[in-house]
Amino acid sequence: MILGINQISNEGYHSDREYESSSSLKLFLFDPKQYFKKYVLQEREDDKEKTAFIFGSYIHSCILEPSKTTSEFVVYEGAKRYGKKYEKFKEENPGKQILTEIEGAKAEWMIDKFAHHDIAPNLIANGEAEQTLCVEIDGIKIKVRADYVTKNAVHDIKTTYSGLDKESILTTILKYNYDLSAALYVDAFEKWTGEEFVFNFIFMNKKDGAIEVYRASHDLLANGRRKYKKALKNLIRARKSGIYYQEGIQEITIPPHLEFE
Repeated sequence: MILGINQISNEGYHSDREYESSSSLKLFLFDPKQYFKKYVLQEREDDKEKTAFIFGSYIHSCILEPSKTTSEFVVYEGAKRYGKKYEKFKEENPGKQILTEIEGAKAEWMIDKFAHHDIAPNLIANGEAEQTLCVEIDGIKIKVRADYVTKNAVHDIKTTYSGLDKESILTTILKYNYDLSAALYVDAFEKWTGEEFVFNFIFMNKKDGAIEVYRASHDLLANGRRKYKKALKNLIRARKSGIYYQEGIQEITIPPHLEFE
């Protein structure tokens, strides 16, 4: 890939190891040993781990790039991913991501909910889907793949089982470090365009199909920015020294907000 906007497939984006992403920075910040295995040693990922992302990827494809859905995904008329019948189905659909019949039906139900929402469909219009941008931040090559980009705004679709009230959403954002992603995406597009961007989360609940849209506040972005900046700083140090994680006995601490009073 090159600096700037790249026309690249989702598979090509994730297989690239030249540029750091929000996912790699999260992993390095909180589990540098796993980062070393995945991005430095480039050990193969467990296929079982990948299946957890198929459902969300299918939702994204149907909403953002429906013209590509049938060439990348297929629904298996069964409830489980095992057995001779399933293995034969896999052979007949090489390279495609497979959903079970139950998953396919649930996804269609959620997509219909999205289509009839008051706000969400209007955000995914007059822009570009799956926009890949490469920039340099603090001397490190960075790549971001935005779900959808309109003028001065990045829109990100998330599926969740958690509640969609503000407190639950904030818990989800901090648990999965979505604030780091939001800050990195906004900063990357601002660096490339020279204009300010906002970041909108579109949360879709898997239980009841409810949808809520939240905009990342200045404080939330600042928190995410501190995270990715620390990851970059530590990564630069690791690349220079060749030491990505500590071995042996390590000290574990407790943050102030968890201390017993």
